[in-house]
Amino acid sequence: MNNQKESGKTWKVIDLINTSTEYFSNRGIENPRLNAELLLASILNWNRVDLYVNYDQPVKPDEIAAYKALIKRRSQNEPLQYILGHTEFMGFVFEVNPAVLIPRPETELLVEHIVKSAAELCYTSPSIIDIGTGSGCIAVSLARLIPRSAVYAVDVSLDALKIAQENAVTNQDLENTPLPIQFFPYDVFSDWPENLPKKFDILVSNPPYIAQSEMPALPEEVLHHEPEIALCDGADGLKFYQRIFELSKNKIRVSWLYLEMSGSQPEKIIKTAEQYGFQNIQVKKDLNGIDRILSIRV
Repeated sequence: MNNQKESGKTWKVIDLINTSTEYFSNRGIENPRLNAELLLASILNWNRVDLYVNYDQPVKPDEIAAYKALIKRRSQNEPLQYILGHTEFMGFVFEVNPAVLIPRPETELLVEHIVKSAAELCYTSPSIIDIGTGSGCIAVSLARLIPRSAVYAVDVSLDALKIAQENAVTNQDLENTPLPIQFFPYDVFSDWPENLPKKFDILVSNPPYIAQSEMPALPEEVLHHEPEIALCDGADGLKFYQRIFELSKNKIRVSWLYLEMSGSQPEKIIKTAEQYGFQNIQVKKDLNGIDRILSIRV
């Protein structure tokens, strides 16, 4: 891939895909072909179908150079989503960068569960607060999927809030109707802000739940690239749950809590909820059979 021609060969789309797939595979990158295809599609400004339709098309030298730069970044374990600058979540496209956690399939289960529950509870215009909104993937998805909802999204990171606000704009409906979301900077461990309501139908959060002791075991692309503030609570992984339970008991009125749980210690999180006096507790497993979604009727 050093030159447009090597041994008289012109680099075509399929050649680049095959070569970079092997390169990624040899370096232990998961889903090597998918990575190779998405990176090349981003350089050519195509979708993946275009790659297959035009598999024998020659690639220009400047495009090859740009592709090689992305290949290098990915081979150094920079997350694919950060390189592309976006990812899909609940059928929507979200901008992501190192200021925000990359949305994950487990969190889609959380959103799906809330949407289903809201319909079953016959909410006509539910008020929802998303604590630690990050990219805004939860808040934006709920605003799009639950009719007439009023969503409040808070985060301690101003950089994250900026991304979330941009995602709220880019994910408006076909009529470009502004989403019913209000964004607020808020440190959950500080006093409840005067400019935020104190009554909500739903409180949702995917909090930083990785214990400090678990951090060294994370995959390199997570540990060295995603924001630690969104991953780890700096303690035992329970600190944010304890604070959310305290807020829900003493500071604000909430009808339902929906929380994503750590896969490593769901029992401790459930026990913590019980210690705060919550009784109507439901647990939903993820696709791997791990207790993942905690629902509490307050």
